Amino acid sequence: MTLRSWIHAIIAGAIAVPIRGLGAGLAAQNPARPNADEQAVLSVNEQLHSAVVASDTAMLRQVFAPEYLFITATGDVRSREEVLRYYGAKQVAWRIYRADSVRVRLFGDAAVVTSLGVREGGWVAGPRAGTDLSGRYRSTRVYVRRGGRWQLVSTHESRIAP
Repeated sequence: MTLRSWIHAIIAGAIAVPIRGLGAGLAAQNPARPNADEQAVLSVNEQLHSAVVASDTAMLRQVFAPEYLFITATGDVRSREEVLRYYGAKQVAWRIYRADSVRVRLFGDAAVVTSLGVREGGWVAGPRAGTDLSGRYRSTRVYVRRGGRWQLVSTHESRIAP
């Protein structure tokens, strides 16, 4: 066996061996038929979208875990309280806040949701008033299950160049 074929065999074996806790998350998940946990995560994700459009801070408080962090498309890091503050003050307004190509991957009591976000709106008040946030974004959200319910602990967004 040559060194090259030995390396390929090692790599192929490593890929084929399921990693504990990861195999279930990467197993064939049929997006047309989400299981109960996937459906629960999707439901919370949809509640989040509705709350963002409505600036519903009561719902956002339920969805966001206490340690929630939002990493914006510009690389800024916002805490749960900062996000609640600007939605509570109605500083951001959305006409469209939609997620396409949504994918849920489960890892025990954690879930990773990726999507293509389509947005129209922006900052309408406060120090950033007039800043247009419309565009397409890749989004990664991490949810954890605590006490039988899913909460959002982290969001990271990257804006897709026009």
